[in-house]
Amino acid sequence: MIIEKIPLNRYQLDKAIKKYNDNMRKYMRMKEELESLTAVASTTKYGFEAAMPKAIGRASDPVHAHVQMRALREERMNKIKDELLLVQNLADKVTGDLELEVLFWLLEGMPFRWIGANLNMSHTSVQRVRERILDMMLK
Repeated sequence: MIIEKIPLNRYQLDKAIKKYNDNMRKYMRMKEELESLTAVASTTKYGFEAAMPKAIGRASDPVHAHVQMRALREERMNKIKDELLLVQNLADKVTGDLELEVLFWLLEGMPFRWIGANLNMSHTSVQRVRERILDMMLK
């Protein structure tokens, strides 16, 4: 994995945890769309549009255009997957019931106040627990 080789700082890890839920949804959506993509002709063969001038400098081969589109999408998916795996691999370092519970809700995308209300603690206490989680993950 490429991301593990780069030294990770606290800000990057915190950002990856915050974006985890959105990235997971984005990855699942992109994966589903990629499986359903089909090659479509990029030039019209019949009708008024066929008589119009075509764009210059772009391949009109639908298969080539489809392959390029799939390659770009797979590259974006791999970046998202690497970030997801980074957080998942570092989550194994977290110990403690409270820390694991807060981490679970943070990865689900819940705000500090919601987590605090459900765990009977203040949002500032949730922030302190998050700091402990980041410390554990960075060790």
